[in-house]
Amino acid sequence: MRNQTDFSSRIGVRAVTAGVVISFTTMILLMSLIAALGLWDFYLDEMAHASSSFWIAMTIAWSFSMFVAGAVAALAARSQTIIEGVLNALAASCGSYLLFGMASLFFAPRVVVSLLNMASPQLFLRGFIADLLGFALAIYGGIVAVHFEQHSFEGFRKGRKYFATNP
Repeated sequence: MRNQTDFSSRIGVRAVTAGVVISFTTMILLMSLIAALGLWDFYLDEMAHASSSFWIAMTIAWSFSMFVAGAVAALAARSQTIIEGVLNALAASCGSYLLFGMASLFFAPRVVVSLLNMASPQLFLRGFIADLLGFALAIYGGIVAVHFEQHSFEGFRKGRKYFATNP
């Protein structure tokens, strides 16, 4: 029987990095779509006064990118148990938060400072809800990926056994 506390074989830096890169790429693509649909109707300096449709679209884009990050990290690590998938998803989501935070500070420091100085509590509540939803969906993405991995591996084993006995 396998030791349930030994996670070292299924949690990896490469898998987490893949999840973070996919999350960043997905977010950029979805932000481009949001701009193309006309929901991005403000300048970055006026982000604190953005429309509700922008914040809804941002929440959906962020949540979807975090779900994808969790799923990719768990799949890339070939997680076999729920805890392994959740840990890979958590690491990928934390890495995504760090990457987006560093990118924001590097590319738009004035925007970050103006958001922190001028933003209302309602804006911070929107951000908290979006982040909480993204975090939960990242964990769910890891769980979904584990179930997919278990079922695909089981099907592979059954197929290999069938073809071995029926040439």
